[in-house]
Amino acid sequence: MRVGSRPSPGSDPFCLRVSVEFDAVYGVSIYSIVALWLAVVFGLIGAVQLIGPGFVREAYRGWDYPQRVRLVTGVLDIVAAIMLASLALRGWGIALAAILTFGSVVVFLSHRQYRYAVPAIGLMIALVPATVAVPRPAQIQFIVQKQIAAEGSQTVMASGDTSSSKTPIERPGPGETERRAF
Repeated sequence: MRVGSRPSPGSDPFCLRVSVEFDAVYGVSIYSIVALWLAVVFGLIGAVQLIGPGFVREAYRGWDYPQRVRLVTGVLDIVAAIMLASLALRGWGIALAAILTFGSVVVFLSHRQYRYAVPAIGLMIALVPATVAVPRPAQIQFIVQKQIAAEGSQTVMASGDTSSSKTPIERPGPGETERRAF
């Protein structure tokens, strides 16, 4: 790290130590909890958009937006929530949630509704730590399970990062099964 540069959220020793200790005690990282919390928030926002209580319908009417914009926004919020909850799609969920949140901040500020823009900005800021919960390709592990007739089954785990591994992983032969976990 250069002098005067700031560490990234995942490389800060204090944050990493707290995250590892929390992960060891509870079995889940703080960043994953933030991502799941955001999934719940976006799910609730999407449900409110789709249900369309009077104050939401009146807001869209006052902004001269058709009601189908409210429905599309609600569906996209729920899709973002589902993606945020799924580990494999979390990166895409963060991107979609960021676009939706940025759009809502722009709408609130352009209509001078500053008190509604502040929580939306806070929600956008909360997306930043959730990016640490997105798995990197080096963290993906492959599990190869070989069926051995006399001894039962044997499981071999290897990192998806082939540059650090000098030993090649053998492909299963005939009669053997391969299982990969992402």
